[in-house]
Amino acid sequence: MIFEIIHKPTFTNQLLAIPKEYVVQILEKIEVLRDDPKPHGNLKKKLHGYKGDVYRLRSGDYRIIYTFGDQWVILLGVDARKDVYKGDKLVAETTDIDISTLPDVEALLAVKPTYTPNLVLPDTSNTESPLPVEITEDLLHRLRLPEEYWATLTACRTLDDLMAVNLPGKWCDRIFDCIAEPNFDQVLNQPSFVTGSTDDLLRFTEGELLGFLLKLNPEQEKFVSWAINASGPTLLKGGPGTGKSTVALYRVRALVETLQANGIEKPKILFTTYTNALVAFSQQLLASLLGEDIQYVNVKTADAIIASVISQSTGKPNIASGNVLRKTIKQALIYAIDSLEGNLLQRQAQEQTLKRLSIDYLIDEIATVIEAREIKTLEAYQATPRSGRAISLNKTQRQAIWHLRQQFYQLLEKQELETWQQVRTRALETLREMDNPPIYDAVVIDEAQDLDPNTLRILTQVCRHPNRLFITADANQSIYGSSFRWSDVSQDLKFVGRTGVLRVNHRTTREINEAAISYLASSILDDEGMGNGEWGIGNRRNFSFSS
Repeated sequence: MIFEIIHKPTFTNQLLAIPKEYVVQILEKIEVLRDDPKPHGNLKKKLHGYKGDVYRLRSGDYRIIYTFGDQWVILLGVDARKDVYKGDKLVAETTDIDISTLPDVEALLAVKPTYTPNLVLPDTSNTESPLPVEITEDLLHRLRLPEEYWATLTACRTLDDLMAVNLPGKWCDRIFDCIAEPNFDQVLNQPSFVTGSTDDLLRFTEGELLGFLLKLNPEQEKFVSWAINASGPTLLKGGPGTGKSTVALYRVRALVETLQANGIEKPKILFTTYTNALVAFSQQLLASLLGEDIQYVNVKTADAIIASVISQSTGKPNIASGNVLRKTIKQALIYAIDSLEGNLLQRQAQEQTLKRLSIDYLIDEIATVIEAREIKTLEAYQATPRSGRAISLNKTQRQAIWHLRQQFYQLLEKQELETWQQVRTRALETLREMDNPPIYDAVVIDEAQDLDPNTLRILTQVCRHPNRLFITADANQSIYGSSFRWSDVSQDLKFVGRTGVLRVNHRTTREINEAAISYLASSILDDEGMGNGEWGIGNRRNFSFSS
């Protein structure tokens, strides 16, 4: 029998810290677990002192920490610490968490996740003690921490020093996993990832593989093929950490299988993600998931599609830089104030509006509210809701901004420049008029809340059939702070009866979630229907330091 290999984030974090000359040997030993993970002699032993079933496998001076079930092995950690003996027992640090026996992998993965980044750090009672592992540039290089943090981290000598570093959660997790002894009872509750072959682990340590697919739990898995044969688009909502982006990747495989079953032997599928940084990552994960079928999938940003459409139509677009936009709107302000319309009081009110709003706010208002929503008239702009824009504007104030927009666009045109939002609108208009537009058999849009409404309309335009459009979104979160609302595209995307919600947060504790909801209550963009009781209770990761 061959056991499936799964792993936790702590395992891959610790694997990165191991010198390359030892990694291959460790990976070969993992193959032993694939054949038989049961305890045997001195090679594989159960660790006492944990509530869960935790084992270790020797690999030279290193030990691989794991657990297993009837058909699977989960890699928990790997490091060079020696086993600790008390009498005739092989022990590890005692824990306060009671983990019951794990009868099968579904039971383990269905537990409401309690993993969270290291937001609650170790006991500070001995923070003046030296760090058990010296933080060197070589270690930070292996862990792939950004060089901007190196000088600060290598200067750390105590836990107090390390805790004082303003380090993002991802990097904080990685470094703490490698200098401290994790509590493996709690590591059991981290999200699980599909390991694949040990060759993939080697590629990961060498920087060739960017990450691994999340192992879906039952809640996520049901949405992979949910409503796949419906009559219209399907929307999957969820807060950060609910795994909606991973579901989108698995949805691509389900779409390939469905289309081929329907007679389309070589389907053409588009998977869009917002940033270029995520394109390579998503491409790798899809290649791992699809195998040879990856040939049927294009992974691109929406703007790459837009640029291609415009280039074929009128040549490469000339996009104004941020500095040019600011310089141009400052000039447009002078012209706009000199030519305001209305009586004296109206002109004074409009002038005060234009002078008091910041340059960046004015640019953003014109770009993301007016242009992105394809608003063509002052009357339409004056009637448009602007949720999420922080500053309310009456009709007179909007008249001033509309007038500024006209001056702004005239100056850009003289320079033969456009904003990205103008290019997107032009691409949409081009697609609507093209005889043979680029068409995909299915389109998957990840993190739609970070897209402008006109961009979403473009992506619906290139999808052959509405029922082959799958969208994930968190309307209460936007990386770029857009004023996105589903009502902006309600005529293009009719999700009635086809909206699902992922409710379990795999990343954030209940306490942190409740605090965030309270803090952001005034700026929530959409009601996700998420009650406090629907979120998993996150754990506090405990570490033990040995001298």
